[in-house]
Amino acid sequence: MAIDPTINRRAGIAGISAVLLFAAALLLFGTLHPEFDFFQDYISYLGAIGEPNAIWWNVIGFFMVGILLMFFGIQYGRIVEDRLAGILLSLFGLGFAFTAIPVDKMNEASAVSKAHIVAICLGLAFWMFGLARLSYKPRLGRSIQRRASISAIILVAAIAGLVVDLWSMPMTHRLVFAVVFGWTAITGVELLKGGTKKFHSKRASSYKQAQA
Repeated sequence: MAIDPTINRRAGIAGISAVLLFAAALLLFGTLHPEFDFFQDYISYLGAIGEPNAIWWNVIGFFMVGILLMFFGIQYGRIVEDRLAGILLSLFGLGFAFTAIPVDKMNEASAVSKAHIVAICLGLAFWMFGLARLSYKPRLGRSIQRRASISAIILVAAIAGLVVDLWSMPMTHRLVFAVVFGWTAITGVELLKGGTKKFHSKRASSYKQAQA
């Protein structure tokens, strides 16, 4: 099925906009915060209860970025003609948007802190399932499958490094963000370049013939 090129553009713009908005918001609000350490503090602390500009960080850095990611996921699912992959990736965006629920630094066991953690954990789980779906979809090109597989492996490795004490939780936090937004940025750029033609490999025809 031919894909409307405007869907490519919308998805690509949404993905790249999410990455750029997050990076710009992090740089701005991290710089404005008098005590925020870009290398040691959790990014979520920018939106913690009582922190300066917390409401603006939560609205811009989490909620707005999450909505863009959700839209990107929906459109990407349409482009690769896989509704489930689109739903999973869009649910990641929704989970990211819900991390706008502020954490309570003074009480990490509070309901809002738990809700924040659950939102990001569920979001990442949906993202991983979405990439797994892309990795094993026969109709997709090798580059798409390879990128999804490598991104998922790096994400798992980042978490494994935390478990075996190779690096700290804040460092894991940053590695996870780098992987997720890195995949989104690369995919977004490819979409803007009209990369849909690359999404369906020569194996697609063979796959369809085998299924006939």
